[in-house]
Amino acid sequence: MPKTKVVIIIKYFFPIKRPSGISSFVHELANALASDVDLTVVSYKKEKDNRNQDRSNGYDILKIKKPFPITAPKLVNKLNPDIVIIFSGIFKPIKTLFYFGLISILLKNRNQIFCQATNYNTKTLSSYYKLFLRQFKAIIATNDYLQQQYQNLGMKSVLITPGVNSTVLNQKTIEINKSKKVRIGFFGHFYQVKGPDRLLNAFLKINPSNAEVIFAGGEGPLENLLKEQAKKDSRIIVIGWQKSIISLIASCDIVVLPYRNSYSVLGYSQAALEAMSLEIPVIGTKTPSLEFLIKDGYNGYIVKNDEELAKMLQYLIDNPAKRKELGINARQTIINDFDIKKIAKDYLNLLNENR
Repeated sequence: MPKTKVVIIIKYFFPIKRPSGISSFVHELANALASDVDLTVVSYKKEKDNRNQDRSNGYDILKIKKPFPITAPKLVNKLNPDIVIIFSGIFKPIKTLFYFGLISILLKNRNQIFCQATNYNTKTLSSYYKLFLRQFKAIIATNDYLQQQYQNLGMKSVLITPGVNSTVLNQKTIEINKSKKVRIGFFGHFYQVKGPDRLLNAFLKINPSNAEVIFAGGEGPLENLLKEQAKKDSRIIVIGWQKSIISLIASCDIVVLPYRNSYSVLGYSQAALEAMSLEIPVIGTKTPSLEFLIKDGYNGYIVKNDEELAKMLQYLIDNPAKRKELGINARQTIINDFDIKKIAKDYLNLLNENR
């Protein structure tokens, strides 16, 4: 029996100079799916890209020029797949509606699955958005909050979270350069929504002599603030954007993700999933990308405000045994519920149900 012919549509995909949470997750998912389906990924070709086509881990990656909402479905129609999965990283519903609505309309194949991989920037979805969602045979919610939003709109969805490759993201397989001090890490763009300034303020407030804090993996308007503090204090390290941050995450004893909200963040934070797979406890805030992932006191901590953040940071700096316990539980959480092999099986089941 021939394999199901599947096309994934995602605007930005590997090979890519600056991978995001969504592109990293879908890349791992494609790698895991490729042995079971006939897979092609269609993504946007930037002007500096040299190639239109790549072959990776058993599947094709086809890159096309703009306007992507028109050129993507045109190419997919030529491929004539059995089913199409559309991944959106746009967090504004109105923009998602027009952008991916056009793609959906232009696709001849009506076997379409839609996955809003990132969180929306609104609590309530409009009735117009319901009309958009009705075009799809199935809808994937990447966290409980998104599923509730769809339910409030009267739309059914399937909860399939993001995942990571826990076999690769393992302390035993990664070369780790541990600091002599307790290392605290923040990974993501330096925007107010991500809260790197909250971690900086908490660190300066407790002023630990035996710890350091590293800010890596991004850029943004708060970068100058962080760098100015780094000039004054050798315990503060600002690295900024890196092509790969896995070794930096692995070098940490604690990861702190003090998001003010989860707008534009992957359903479950990619940085949190990666840190937990590496047995590193995460301190997070009560936001959709973290609160359903972190079990307070078991595999990390959820804090409600900046005061709690400072107290919890001090507590974990002073308690290496607790850090170890949380880290072991964090990795087990990933292995049990968020390993990419499990997530790929959930996708395969959905594909078989909607073929």
